[in-house]
Amino acid sequence: MIRPATRADAPAIGEMHAQAWVETYPGLVPAALFEEMTDPARRRAAWARNLAEPLLEGGTFVAEEAGAILGFISVCRARDAALGTGGEVSGLYLLRRAQRRGLGQALLAAGAARLLAEGLTDAAAWVLDANHQARAFYVATGAVPGISQTGYHGETAVSETAYVWRDLSCIPPARDPPAPLR
Repeated sequence: MIRPATRADAPAIGEMHAQAWVETYPGLVPAALFEEMTDPARRRAAWARNLAEPLLEGGTFVAEEAGAILGFISVCRARDAALGTGGEVSGLYLLRRAQRRGLGQALLAAGAARLLAEGLTDAAAWVLDANHQARAFYVATGAVPGISQTGYHGETAVSETAYVWRDLSCIPPARDPPAPLR
């Protein structure tokens, strides 16, 4: 089930977000960033703040099954004018066990619908260049590579590219209900 997130979801989203980082980013980001993002207490606190003061009211959705949050998407107005879009996918994460079931597509469709409701017709998402799976997902949903940048965490450079959906109305709606966990 895809539904809007509530403040009460902050602890579960925080735990899930930390676990998604553990599953996805070892060796792809500097150790200090990895440690920060995989600390469940820090993620829970960050999500308590995010849901108390959202960048876009109603802009976070969760994928939930049997009471467990398996993923989320957060959308907002673009925070960086260099993106050249009105909207931004500020986060889209799924636990590994929930991937390849249609949940990512369902979350993206919910986020696109929310942005369209705000009158935002295009959006971008920053993706680490080393995250090949996320890049392939965005391309499969109609996004094209846009601008790239390199950021530094301490001495370590991290390269990322903005993937851009020029027309959010072209993001296909979610398929049939996602396949159940096995």
